[in-house]
Amino acid sequence: MQCPWLILTLCPTMNEVMNSRHEALRRFGKARWRATVNEMTARLTGRDTRLLPFEAIRSELRWQNPLYQGLEEIPVEAIMGSVGRYREFNRQFLPLTDSLQERWVQVDALAAAAGWPPIEVYKVGNVYFVRDGNHRVSVARQLQIPTIEAHVWAYPDTLQINPDDNLDQIFIQLGERNFMQKTGLNELVPDHNVRFTSPGRYTELLVQIEDLRQKLTEIDGEEMLYPEAVAAWYEMIYLPTVQIVHDSRLLNDFPGRTEADLFVWLSKYRQGFHHEDGHYENLADLAQVLAARYRENGVSRLARQVRRLFGSDDLPPLDNTA
Repeated sequence: MQCPWLILTLCPTMNEVMNSRHEALRRFGKARWRATVNEMTARLTGRDTRLLPFEAIRSELRWQNPLYQGLEEIPVEAIMGSVGRYREFNRQFLPLTDSLQERWVQVDALAAAAGWPPIEVYKVGNVYFVRDGNHRVSVARQLQIPTIEAHVWAYPDTLQINPDDNLDQIFIQLGERNFMQKTGLNELVPDHNVRFTSPGRYTELLVQIEDLRQKLTEIDGEEMLYPEAVAAWYEMIYLPTVQIVHDSRLLNDFPGRTEADLFVWLSKYRQGFHHEDGHYENLADLAQVLAARYRENGVSRLARQVRRLFGSDDLPPLDNTA
């Protein structure tokens, strides 16, 4: 015969479980609603709310390996990326799909019942990427928990990422740092102005430098040192083309772009226009043709603002998507 006191003891426990699940479901619903609002706001403002994908960042860290730092209390707001779940949460670790509900609710309930085991993270510069524990971070953000216990593996890197930085800005920063480390251009030409507004361009410059180095090595019959090739590229190729960009007033036609953007643009399209419109030996003539072809009038500028508003700012001449 079962003791009545046992039944009475179990009943409040069951009620607590049900109440805990109900609260967890409520918090998940609120988190999903906030995620939806954030996505709508991001489209209107152009703010990037995507969680940072560790795989893409890792590819830019070259040959560095992480070092285990031990168990630490880390700030939850500094966790801005994920190893594998970057499509399931946004930058604030709000859940982006309803399919996360059951696991999310379980993790929420576990917080009150027994606490969480430490999460696992990679640290790059001043931010963290979740290796294991994405749901725990998401729930912690909803519960406004300021810190969380984590096993930390840190990369020896000084990368600085701000909460509102978008992926393009981060990749531009990584590309610039790798380019300067490889070429030493900051030391060779401290006042250079090689800056881009879209990612991937520094890699194109490295290809140009190596191509020039090989050609000059073949002409001279002896190996050209890389720093010499960098200096030759800057003096013989980059500066003359940039001068043409300024003389042609191309920067006025493409507001928001830099001289380096237009340098790559001219370099890329010179070969293309060889097939379309004849060969242009004179880059200045080519620049005038391109300026006339792609010059933005008031209507096209308005159209570009609309594209940017809705998350599509692909400029055909610069991004090769014409």
